[in-house]
Amino acid sequence: MKKTLQKINDLCDQKIIERYALGGGIAHFYYIEAGLTYDLDLLVIMDEKGKSLLSLEPIYDWAKANRYESVEEHIIIEGIPVQFLPAYNELIKEAVIESQQVELYGVKTNIVGAEYLMAIMLDVYRVKDKERLIKFFEECPYSSELFENLIKKFNLENRYKGFRQKYYG
Repeated sequence: MKKTLQKINDLCDQKIIERYALGGGIAHFYYIEAGLTYDLDLLVIMDEKGKSLLSLEPIYDWAKANRYESVEEHIIIEGIPVQFLPAYNELIKEAVIESQQVELYGVKTNIVGAEYLMAIMLDVYRVKDKERLIKFFEECPYSSELFENLIKKFNLENRYKGFRQKYYG
């Protein structure tokens, strides 16, 4: 994982990606008890100036030049499957911009904050997101003020209300 994170930081240094933050299962492990995941979800902001359509082509060109194999939606970087996910909405974009820098495996990296991960889980709302969200409420110290501001700002209040009713009576 250390070498993978170093290579990801190189992508920023080379200006191939503007900014990134770890998301998904790996980010969840930073805050709550580990679950099952096999890849590294990387939320990325790309340079969009003058482009009408966002493309991950520069990342795939970098991977090819560095002999990293692409398998389905992943690029295998130093043995770790990495899925590059563009910041496709304002919540994800803000989550990346507001990410916190931490040190993992001796490498400085960016990780999505707990409150943003929780809001993203509400937004995406798959079965595994609901299960993880319950764990976040039970195990993770988070700012309820920030979380509530996010669900208001990104219009997730009805979904949150339904979630609370279903899982917490």
